[in-house]
Amino acid sequence: MSALSRSSLLAAGLVLAGCTTVGPDYEAPTPALPDAHAFDLGALSESQPAMDEPVDLVAWWRAFDDPLLARLVERALAGNLDLDAALARIAEAEAVLGVERAATGPRADLTAAYTRSGISENTQFGLFPGQERESNDYTAGLGASWELDLWGRNQRLIEAASADFEMRVEDLSAVRVSLVAQVADAYLRLRELQRRGAIAGANITALERSFETAAVRFDAGLVEELDVLRARTELENARALVPSIDRMAAAAVTELELLCGLEPGSLAQELVPAGERPSIPAPSGRLGEQVPADLLRRRPDLRSAERLLAAQTARVGIAEAELYPRLSLAGTLGLQADDPGNLLKATSVTHSIGPSINLPLFSGGGLRANIAAADARVDQALVAYEATLLGALHEVDSAARGIVFEGARLAALDEAQATAEKSLERSGVLYREGLTSIDAVLDARRALFAIEDARAQARSASSRAHVDLYRALGGGWPADLDGTD
Repeated sequence: MSALSRSSLLAAGLVLAGCTTVGPDYEAPTPALPDAHAFDLGALSESQPAMDEPVDLVAWWRAFDDPLLARLVERALAGNLDLDAALARIAEAEAVLGVERAATGPRADLTAAYTRSGISENTQFGLFPGQERESNDYTAGLGASWELDLWGRNQRLIEAASADFEMRVEDLSAVRVSLVAQVADAYLRLRELQRRGAIAGANITALERSFETAAVRFDAGLVEELDVLRARTELENARALVPSIDRMAAAAVTELELLCGLEPGSLAQELVPAGERPSIPAPSGRLGEQVPADLLRRRPDLRSAERLLAAQTARVGIAEAELYPRLSLAGTLGLQADDPGNLLKATSVTHSIGPSINLPLFSGGGLRANIAAADARVDQALVAYEATLLGALHEVDSAARGIVFEGARLAALDEAQATAEKSLERSGVLYREGLTSIDAVLDARRALFAIEDARAQARSASSRAHVDLYRALGGGWPADLDGTD
């Protein structure tokens, strides 16, 4: 072995002995969370004593005890295109991870080639004595190369790709959480609109009777024509409300079809309301004892944000590794001959082997700037994580308050409806006895309709606030809260 070869091997050994992993090692953030939500969820459960069993957040929609809602959720989970896109992104991230893992090992390539060459005789040198103008060249060989991971660059690449893959998995869960909540919200809005449509229809029927009564009394000379005109005006005004309700209900059906990945009209018959006044589902279970720390485990958007932070941290190490030398080992073993009959002879064997090193000397500050950009992306990911966590806490608080406020509103409307019904009944008796004008009847009818319509909206808002809370708590997917599979 030559002195040069021995010194090269010694230098390589010294480099290998000093190899390390550059860049910061990732540490998951540990945010300072409050001991309890700003709104006491325990008090929320106590305010609903009828809800005995706790809600299973993995399949919270079953708490509404509505088979059709459950079927819609199942269809959406099976056919939604956003879920399909999220699955494709997972497959892509998994493939990229495989690429990065494969890059850590040696690479081998098998090659074979045939070349026929011709030399011009009309050049300065022409042909050498005895040299043929046409020649053949047959080659076959095996090449191998391996880049030594001296500074942990490949390790950081795997860390980043692994975190990206895990982020995509969490993104899929986040899409699922959002999808189930959207289906439930659209379904509850549809039932609300269908109930409001039924209430509007009953109001029209009552106003038609009032119009007929006014017409009969006018024909009998008991009232002025003004009563008839006012009754007709109120009737037509009530009829004008129905098309706008029907339009919003049709939009809700279309939204459900889109969420389920179905063609227009696929759910039209299935979603036709049953009964004169369709019911608006309400949950039949109470909340558990969730605390803010549960959000870190349950909410997939938070888990996704944390994985993005891990990936960006690993990329700082990738950028820093570009400052240091890159050492590769490469070799070839092959056969070369000008006649295929000689290709497999021992005298046709060719070979080469040796290390190569690439040391960056000058980049105009580009490598340092790339590191600074990677650091900035870490800062951005950390801010995004903190913002997601803060938003999650506010979403839970807002949804919980919405349940309480809508419950109080509904209770007040219940009392108002009972009073409005008595007022309408009394004004009708007085009008038929000629002791009051039709204005009193129409005013009472208008007030009762407004209250009934508001009650339908409040009942729907209360149920939808529960949906918001279940979504805010990360419900809708099997989170591993116990650390077990």
